[in-house]
Amino acid sequence: MKRTGTETSRQLRSCNDRRRFACGRGDSQSGFTLIEVLVALTILSISLATLLAIFLQGLDRARESSNEAAARVLAQSLLTQAKASPNLAFGASAGKVNAFVWRTQVVPYGTAADRSAWQTNPAQIVATVSWRGDGGRRSVSLSTLRLLPKPGASDDNE
Repeated sequence: MKRTGTETSRQLRSCNDRRRFACGRGDSQSGFTLIEVLVALTILSISLATLLAIFLQGLDRARESSNEAAARVLAQSLLTQAKASPNLAFGASAGKVNAFVWRTQVVPYGTAADRSAWQTNPAQIVATVSWRGDGGRRSVSLSTLRLLPKPGASDDNE
């Protein structure tokens, strides 16, 4: 089988074209263009920014939850301390622990007529703990009741 010159040159061109395309020269589909790389990087950066925002929001919520739990523990501690005090008096006290500002109030409970009819003096103890959170000033208040002896009343029933 004899080949003609035209046929041989066509085969050579075909072979050269395949090598050129295989080496990445000539076909527009052989690699990534700058536009494709920029689009891919833009999509990646938007995705990472969204994931970072979600992660940071979770950390903020965890910190707020931790602050609220610490404030509740401090308020419960203040109430327990006031309830255990042997000579609790009406009034207020305040202080600061780390980033928390606390205030304890002991106020009479009920109306004046109710208090005069009762054998003891009921007192409401309110403990308020506040701190600066993400959304501004936050606070937790807990309260309880305690019965105090009436002023001038003696424990003896003679």
